[in-house]
Amino acid sequence: MMVNRDCLALHMPRAIISARMIRDEVGLAPVRRQVGRFPKGLKSSEAPRIAKRLGSISGGRVLDVATGQGGFIDTLMNTLKDYESFIGIDNCTSYDSVEEMREGRVHFRGRPVEFLEMNGEDMGFESGSFDTVCISYALHHLDDVDAVLTEMRRVLRPGGRFIIQELYCDGDKTEAQRVDELEHEWCTKIDSLQGITHNTAFTRYRLMDFANGLGLKDLEVFDSDRPMDCLFCERNQLCEDPKNQAIFHDSIKRIDETYDRIKDYPDPEVRNRIKEEGEMIKKAIARSGSAATSYLFIIGTG
Repeated sequence: MMVNRDCLALHMPRAIISARMIRDEVGLAPVRRQVGRFPKGLKSSEAPRIAKRLGSISGGRVLDVATGQGGFIDTLMNTLKDYESFIGIDNCTSYDSVEEMREGRVHFRGRPVEFLEMNGEDMGFESGSFDTVCISYALHHLDDVDAVLTEMRRVLRPGGRFIIQELYCDGDKTEAQRVDELEHEWCTKIDSLQGITHNTAFTRYRLMDFANGLGLKDLEVFDSDRPMDCLFCERNQLCEDPKNQAIFHDSIKRIDETYDRIKDYPDPEVRNRIKEEGEMIKKAIARSGSAATSYLFIIGTG
């Protein structure tokens, strides 16, 4: 259950946290930073509705599975009505994943957040230990999705909240989103060469199949083309234009850095093929831009 965050949610903005508590224009729970009025595309997406719904939920004791640096913990801290504590788990099987957890511990120092190295398929928690369990943009990184979700269901208390946030591969997408998906598929190849589990994204039907199989009540499903993190990002105006030069340069830099991970791969034919595909994606970004692909946000009651 090791997740490579370099290729996860490719250019989704990270939440920026401030100590100042305010309420934003859509009536969320208190958030930690004001970023001005939302741009049109963000405001018309489901992201504000998702955040507003989370603002009505008391998180209690929260478990975040495949947590990486704890990015989704940041999001929940910004949106939940209130919470008691967070535990983020990840199966740290590489130097990079160990470093991510270390960075997460530094980032959340002084706050009620604990990071543990743990396999999501076999958690060391008693049944019913958590009021909220969640997993964000990580299902397609798991070796055994059903095993992890079953464990999450076991450690969720009766009446607790089960949250899944996951990108999907089907449905109507803009050209810029299709480019984002091409880059994602390219990343899966690089991860596979390094022995990292990284599967293609699931369809919406398959994601609902996972959710329906958990025996949850009162399933709520949101379908959004803009990440919730955009609500707290200083650069959310830039994402209105997928051809924005700042996004373009960030994308090119990310592709180059991702390729560098296999620059010493022993098979030159494989390296050259991957490099050529990366250059094709760069051209596609220059032509169509790049925009985060759509995702489902699912909330159920245990």
